[in-house]
Amino acid sequence: MKILQSLKKTEVENPWTGVAVILAIGIAVGGYFIGNGVYDAFMRRTVTVKGLAEQNVVADMAVWNINISKVGGDLAKLQAGVDADIAKVKEFLRESGFSDAEIQNTRVQVRDTFAGWSPVEIAENTASGKNVSRYVIETGVMVRSPDVNLIDAASRRMGELVRQGITIKEDYAGPMYIFNGLNDIKIGMIEAATKNANDSAQQFAKDAGARLGKIQSANQGVFSIESRDPTDRWGNDEKQSIHKKVRVVSTIVFYLR
Repeated sequence: MKILQSLKKTEVENPWTGVAVILAIGIAVGGYFIGNGVYDAFMRRTVTVKGLAEQNVVADMAVWNINISKVGGDLAKLQAGVDADIAKVKEFLRESGFSDAEIQNTRVQVRDTFAGWSPVEIAENTASGKNVSRYVIETGVMVRSPDVNLIDAASRRMGELVRQGITIKEDYAGPMYIFNGLNDIKIGMIEAATKNANDSAQQFAKDAGARLGKIQSANQGVFSIESRDPTDRWGNDEKQSIHKKVRVVSTIVFYLR
């Protein structure tokens, strides 16, 4: 109100002075908005980069399932044969260096291939001797040990069990190797990925004739574990590889100045 009163008084004394004051205020206000708009425009200039970090690790736990199967017509005799095979497998594992605490039986599955047949059909097939493969028993032994090299060495001697007449199931895929130390290396890998992203952004800013500003946003990315040697892994599964590669890709958006 005082400003308006002062302007009115000025207009009376010198009308051109009032006009000049109004123009000055308009220019100042306009300059503020223009300057602020230019600043915002510059702040909206960004570059998005990805930072990669990789680290080779070794599995610290192994789980080995040795699955066996046996076929026969007399269920009691068949089970006795399975028990004998399991005893041989356990003896093989003990001789390989594993303790009893690391060895345990897996569940037993029994299939009757005559299931659903009528009593007449069962009797006819039994009389003709076709019941010799009526029952299928599947079971096995599981070994769990942090000594991954011991499990790897023993798993390469499976032929010794086969030579003893033990039938290894056809879906046998070997031991599974697990890495449990991700939390111990996670922070360091994130730092390495962030530095890698920053180096890429600095180079981009240099090539673009700009300067790198602050971080607008960042995405840590997802950690993945792969086989270190893809050509050597069995079944295209990193869990079958002792030597692994941990990988993370971080996405960071930087302002450009």
